[in-house]
Amino acid sequence: MLSLSQPCFSGTLLMLLASNFLLWKNVAPVPMYASLDEYGEMSIYDLLDHVTILSHNVSELTAEMHRIFMEDVRYKPGRWFSDRYLTACHTSTLTISVSKEGARQMPGVFLVKEMISMLTAWRYPLYHIITELSYMEQAPDEIISRARNIEEKIIVLIEALRGILSKIQPGPPENERYPVWNELASLQSPDEDLRHLTLFNLFQCLVKDSRKIDSSIRLLKCKLLYNRDC
Repeated sequence: MLSLSQPCFSGTLLMLLASNFLLWKNVAPVPMYASLDEYGEMSIYDLLDHVTILSHNVSELTAEMHRIFMEDVRYKPGRWFSDRYLTACHTSTLTISVSKEGARQMPGVFLVKEMISMLTAWRYPLYHIITELSYMEQAPDEIISRARNIEEKIIVLIEALRGILSKIQPGPPENERYPVWNELASLQSPDEDLRHLTLFNLFQCLVKDSRKIDSSIRLLKCKLLYNRDC
């Protein structure tokens, strides 16, 4: 059974964590990317196949992680989480749909930018999911390993989507803006139930967003390869 009781940290470690939090807290906007060399030689077709596989893997991993968490925590005596406890996802402002503004852009450009924003918005909370679970007693390795795998794949997926964007909208890179997650205090709370609830919300939102990304990439592939409404 997952226990979210946390060991005491030394003053030095707490200072390092506080410093790390300040570095991560204000991460939007950020420079777009360092290099696209890895994807420069790939065709748009190969890139689309690449992101399709990646997004499907991420979607499957998030579903598995959510299932393991629910099996380990949700049915613990005295604890029950239902959808009525859910708070709005920090990515809820990103609709991943083609608005009037998006319709004026080249096919797929708006969609790619929205997906990059959503995926980037998950890097900070995923980092802290991994960090906090690593400190918690009896946290299932299956959850931590999947969270690390998801984090790694999301980084690669972001870079691949940036590669696609550079091909369909050539030019200098833009700055990216994305929603910032602000629930770190709840994840680090001394209240065990609040920590469980925060993880419950995060996993629910991550499952929802990974499915959006997966379906949006299929839509993107249809738009770019067949140039039609899909």
